[in-house]
Amino acid sequence: MSTALPRLAYTRKEAAEMCGVSEDTLRRAKNRGALKAKRLTEDEERKGGKELYTRAALEAWLEGLADA
Repeated sequence: MSTALPRLAYTRKEAAEMCGVSEDTLRRAKNRGALKAKRLTEDEERKGGKELYTRAALEAWLEGLADA
């Protein structure tokens, strides 16, 4: 029996692969405000660090694309 918790967030590369889009598409959607991501740094304004995309944010973004 597995006790692993379900994944709640993904890197940009993982999220792009799951959604069938490029990493650049996710970055552009985030920059437009259509997709939310959380940067893993102490200072949100600092460059660098990984961004995580939550499963909920990805699902909401994909649903928005279907409605467009």
